[in-house]
Amino acid sequence: MALDPGGFLLRVLALSGLAALTFALGALGTDSVLPLRPDTSRAALASLGQEYGDLHQWTAAILAATDTLQPESGERARVLAGQLARLIGPLEDDFERTTAALSTTQLDLVLPLWERMAFAHAGFVMLEEQAAGLSDDPAIDPGELHDLAVQLSAVLDFAAEIQRMVLDELTTPVPTPIRVT
Repeated sequence: MALDPGGFLLRVLALSGLAALTFALGALGTDSVLPLRPDTSRAALASLGQEYGDLHQWTAAILAATDTLQPESGERARVLAGQLARLIGPLEDDFERTTAALSTTQLDLVLPLWERMAFAHAGFVMLEEQAAGLSDDPAIDPGELHDLAVQLSAVLDFAAEIQRMVLDELTTPVPTPIRVT
C-alpha cells in the first residue's frame, strides 16, 4: 500500500486550519457572552422604602385634615379619598419591580420576610379599593376617611419595617469561619 504524500499533507494542513479556526471562533465567542445582570435589588428596595415614606407623609396630612373636617365636609373628604387611592395605586407596580430585581438566591434568603411584605401589599390593594369607594360615595363621612388613613398608616409602618429588615439582611455580610492553621 503506497502512501500519498500530497494527500496526507493536505489533510494535516486542513486539520491545522480547522483547529486554528475553531480557536479563533472560540476566542471571539467569549467577547459576546452576556454579562450577568447588575444587582439592582438594593436600589429597588431603597426606592420602595422612599415610596412608603412619601405615602406616609400624605397619610399623616390626611389624618390631620380629617381631624378638623366637619361631617358636612363630605366633598373635601371625597377628594382626599380619591387622592389617597391614586397615591396607593403605584405601590403594587413598585413592589413587582422590586421583586423582579431580587435574584432567586436573594429571595430564598429573605423569603419569610418577603412573604410578610406580600401580605402588606395585599393590604395596600384592599385599602386602595376602599379609598376609591369612598371617593365615589356622595354621603362620605370624614370619619370614614380618617379610619382608612389610620389603617393605611399601620400597614405602611409594617411594610417599612419589613423593607428595612430585608435591606439589612441583604446588605449584611455573611459570616464565614476563619481557620487558624
